[in-house]
Amino acid sequence: MTADEFASLVTHELRNPLNALSGWLHLLSADPAARSDTAQRALAGMQRALDQQVGQIDALGHVLRLSMAAGPRTDAGPLDLDTLLHDVAQALKSAARAAGREIVVHVDASARGARVQGHRAASDAALQAIGRFAIRHGTPLAPLRFELRAGDGETVLRVAVDEGDGAGRSIWSVFGHDGGTRMALELLQATLEFESHGARIGPQGDGRVGDSLQIRFISHDGSAATRTESGLRG
Repeated sequence: MTADEFASLVTHELRNPLNALSGWLHLLSADPAARSDTAQRALAGMQRALDQQVGQIDALGHVLRLSMAAGPRTDAGPLDLDTLLHDVAQALKSAARAAGREIVVHVDASARGARVQGHRAASDAALQAIGRFAIRHGTPLAPLRFELRAGDGETVLRVAVDEGDGAGRSIWSVFGHDGGTRMALELLQATLEFESHGARIGPQGDGRVGDSLQIRFISHDGSAATRTESGLRG
């Protein structure tokens, strides 16, 4: 079986019982009979859990496809990282505001207009997943920073959030490869997505607070990234 066939089979079989649950929940919710506040909360809680499980199954399907695929993705195209960062920051603005956080985007002059090979929608979703993870952690009210720079044959996208003081483990330690922590499916999907386009993703530091996450894009010709005059920003 191909990776797509296997992933489709697994996700289909996992979704089947959830489809029945969804149908029964819809039937209960549509019932006009009066119900207690406890019953209302229970129905709402079951619906949230069902939606979360469906999302996890979708993420599992993507992870299976990416992890089983032979070779790099074939649907990659030119990806403007500058534009990607600003679009992701805009998409995360509501979640950041709800957490009392500011999102700061800094693109170094060396990286303006830089392009790499990638899948636009998938890369957007992957970076949003990492951003949501960062928003949920760190010191309250601390800003979330996206930084982009180029040099030494690579373009580096850095994600950082103030994790406070102390010598505890960094939130980015889940991206390490020491096997000491478990990574959620959403983060695993994000990691595999960037790696499927030849990027290297991992924490910068020793696994302690204050580290940052770095996604390193290396072009095939050894240069940091492709730059086009039309893609340069002032």
